[in-house]
Amino acid sequence: MNCNLCDKPLTDKIYQSETARSLTSLCTLYESSTQVYFCHGCAHVQSIEIANIDNYYDSDYDILVESVEEDQVYEVVNGSTIYRTEHQVKTLIDKVELSSEMKILDYGCAKSSTMRALIVNRPDIQAHLFDVSDRYIPFWEKFLSNDRWATYVVPGTWNGFFDVVTSFFSLEHMAHPQNALSNILQVLKPKGIFYGIIPNVFTNTADMIVVDHINHFTDVSLTCLLRNNGFEDIEIDDKSHRGALTFKARKEAVRSADDNLPAPSEIQKVFNETLKIAQFWKSIDSKVRDFERSIQYNERFAIYGAGFYGAFIASCLQQPERIACVIDQNPFLHGREMNGASIVSPIELPDDIKVILVGLNPAHARKMIEDIPEFSRRQLSYFFL
Repeated sequence: MNCNLCDKPLTDKIYQSETARSLTSLCTLYESSTQVYFCHGCAHVQSIEIANIDNYYDSDYDILVESVEEDQVYEVVNGSTIYRTEHQVKTLIDKVELSSEMKILDYGCAKSSTMRALIVNRPDIQAHLFDVSDRYIPFWEKFLSNDRWATYVVPGTWNGFFDVVTSFFSLEHMAHPQNALSNILQVLKPKGIFYGIIPNVFTNTADMIVVDHINHFTDVSLTCLLRNNGFEDIEIDDKSHRGALTFKARKEAVRSADDNLPAPSEIQKVFNETLKIAQFWKSIDSKVRDFERSIQYNERFAIYGAGFYGAFIASCLQQPERIACVIDQNPFLHGREMNGASIVSPIELPDDIKVILVGLNPAHARKMIEDIPEFSRRQLSYFFL
């Protein structure tokens, strides 16, 4: 297997899951182990792609499809919920100057809630969409005419057409990101902007073990990808979107013929940090099971978080039937189930539940739990990853 970014052979496996079962980004089980490699050529972190990946994204990958409005919670501030789409639109407007009549393409867009929200406030923007599946067309039809989207193949009529191309959490899924960068470069006008958001494996460590996330970008490897595929004036920000890297780059006026690889010292620094994350995930299964055994055998408990971290905790349990409920602040999830347990709001936590296993990003979990008023009034014990 070669690196998706620099094509050098990948020989350093840094992580393999203990079992032949993994979790996807949709929190579904996948019958194969997760195997992760480090590239000593460009500091990229890469997983073995899942089987029949093109068919998976064309036919099986359904994200936020229950309704037009369904969204993910970005954060809760003083009791007010901020959704991911809202934050992505705000960040885009802050970072990219959007002039009237500007043509913008959302590449790998899924249902493209970001473009839908953007043009509500900026109807003067000419939004277009592209995805490798046609299953999201019913969502697109609600806010764009059919001459504004394409599936599977980027139309030749789009060459040199767009001022801006966006990509929101799609590059990590791509088995061939070089092909995507080639398409994006082709459709941009001279000096056009490529703007995107991808998971940051160092601040959202679960990204390393999401089996359908093939690419786990570091700022070093992302810079390498952009620079070697026709982009300059590269800006990468790890603060504007929690747990993610936000990037902006400009199409080169004159395409450079030289490949640029990072210095060995840069690569070694990234490698050392990556190994720490791999070691964390190698030991966490047993840590969850040890805590489970410490709870009285007849006592039920709850999981906080109906996302990936919560699903991961549930997958580690020896007796998942002891889960009384899963707590989450996203109202779009309430009434659904995870591992057979109902998803409820914090205020609905049953009175007899005294123990909560917290399935949140470890970097923010304690602060987020502290900010839940329904929990502060109760005597609860917590397990943190």
